[in-house]
Amino acid sequence: MTRAQQEQLNYFFVHVFNQILIWEEQALGGTGTQDLSVKELHVLEAVNDLTAEGRNTMTQTAEALAIRVSSLTAAVNTLVRKGYLERGGEPGDRRVIRVRLTEKGEAANRLHAQFHARMVHSAASRLEAAELEALLRSLSRLDQFFHDMCRQKQNTQ
Repeated sequence: MTRAQQEQLNYFFVHVFNQILIWEEQALGGTGTQDLSVKELHVLEAVNDLTAEGRNTMTQTAEALAIRVSSLTAAVNTLVRKGYLERGGEPGDRRVIRVRLTEKGEAANRLHAQFHARMVHSAASRLEAAELEALLRSLSRLDQFFHDMCRQKQNTQ
């Protein structure tokens, strides 16, 4: 990789990531979710997805988000206080704590999912079919790379 390619790739990662966050914050700002950060919305999304799979324990949710259980506990405590999540013990094993969305959490998650659907559709509509396929292949490889890096970092902590 040339120095110019390295700089361009770094700029792209940082710039695109920040632009998506800004767009997401702007799009969701007036939707009744103003009291939620983007990170909190992503916790709600993970809990929703994991609940559908029956894998919504604190440990499983932390693993899915590639964060420590202690970090998730802080986020869950905040989301419970705000009324977006509720938690409860597992019948027969009180050490296992499950989290699930409240009605308020489900509504916020729907708004967040609608934003993502609009974003994906808008971005994809600017690409030709071959460009979209090449982008998806490349992003899949990058996703695996970042997934591996997060897991490696998590395992060393």
